Amino acid sequence: MLWFYGGVLAVLGLSWLAYRFWAKRVDADIAIGAELEWERLSARDPELLNGMSKEKFLAVYRRVHFPRFPGYALACAGTFLASLPVTFALLAAGLWAGEKLGFAPQPAEIVRRVNLGEVQVMQSWQCGAECQLYIAEGYSGFYYFFGVVIVWILIVTFFMRRYHARRPGYIRDEIIRSR
Repeated sequence: MLWFYGGVLAVLGLSWLAYRFWAKRVDADIAIGAELEWERLSARDPELLNGMSKEKFLAVYRRVHFPRFPGYALACAGTFLASLPVTFALLAAGLWAGEKLGFAPQPAEIVRRVNLGEVQVMQSWQCGAECQLYIAEGYSGFYYFFGVVIVWILIVTFFMRRYHARRPGYIRDEIIRSR
């Protein structure tokens, strides 16, 4: 488990460094565009910029024009990778509790009670008891698969709601709002 977390932290650290390098390059391009927009708005629409300093305008311009999706995608992927061991632990605990409380059938019960009805399929179930247990336990892998998918959907839903809730407006609207 520690190796997994170490690997996840290493991958996320490298991804974060690549993101920071990319963000600095984008910030440099945005600063150039902000300077040009400041000059254009100062000449054509000076009443819009009344009471706003150039530094505040640069911050508003960056908030409007900086691409936010890569940061949210990195945070979403990092949260998903960091939550995998916890997700598996919770799924295993849920399965254990279900078995102890009688909600989840034992694999041997599944083998005894499942009637597939076709001869070709039934022949695959006519192996020994140990083989039948392995087959039934293989079907229980869907429980873990759907559990991980549900956690992934919850994480993506959380970050996408946050992404859209914090979406900035147009530059004119943001300038008016920030005054």
